[in-house]
Amino acid sequence: MLAILAAASGTAAALLAYLASPQQQWRAAGPWPSRRRGWPGAACALASLLAMLRVLAPMEAVFAWAVLLMFVWSLAPFLGAWRARTRARGPA
Repeated sequence: MLAILAAASGTAAALLAYLASPQQQWRAAGPWPSRRRGWPGAACALASLLAMLRVLAPMEAVFAWAVLLMFVWSLAPFLGAWRARTRARGPA
């Protein structure tokens, strides 16, 4: 159960960090307007790392955490571009 929590909070952290980016394409209105828009993603990333440290050995936990964040950070721009393209087409 803790492994699922670690993976879910790590995925949420990466998605929140992408949404805080000024060049993100998920939201039509642009990035979040607040000045500290990166803090929710950082808090989720820290929670994910702490949960992974409880499940795995320290080196394996850091490696798995980094791989998870990099994987989601790699997919997020492609999903955002796809969403922006479907949004530009209008309703089907």
